[in-house]
Amino acid sequence: MAVQLSALALALALAATPMTLDVARRGDAIVLGIALPEELPEAIAERLSTGATTEIDYALRVYAPRKLIPDRRVWKATAKATVTFDAVTGRYLCQLIVNGDTTASREVDTLEAARWWLRSPPAVEFVVPPGRRDDLLKVRARAVFASGTSWLVFPTTEGTEWVEVLVEAPAGDDAG
Repeated sequence: MAVQLSALALALALAATPMTLDVARRGDAIVLGIALPEELPEAIAERLSTGATTEIDYALRVYAPRKLIPDRRVWKATAKATVTFDAVTGRYLCQLIVNGDTTASREVDTLEAARWWLRSPPAVEFVVPPGRRDDLLKVRARAVFASGTSWLVFPTTEGTEWVEVLVEAPAGDDAG
């Protein structure tokens, strides 16, 4: 019973971890900046300090709001921030992998810099399809620390709540 209560407490603590989402339009693209302003959950911090490969998945979604029917999803991605310790060089390899493609990579010397990479990875850029460039868009994001199944059937996810930001349509240059 105590194990179940501690697992429930851990799940509640992980779900309460806030996340910030900064969204900006840059030409035909939307730039998404994601960050966890508080410290990493204890389980992830311990894994990172042991030298094991550590990762946080950031689920990203862009929707075009509609009035009467559910919003249309325009883009879906998973940005995976990973840190791997190299015992030979004593450095941490930090990577940001978006939908299977490495978009950013660098090596850092300290555990604190590796922690910072997981908490605040580089921005993710999404090119808006031509038909949606003048639309109001809604961006949703969350951090996922761990996922699995319980009772071999029910999916479980430990992470933050979804954060939503509305992205206004770009100001048009109609006078011309």
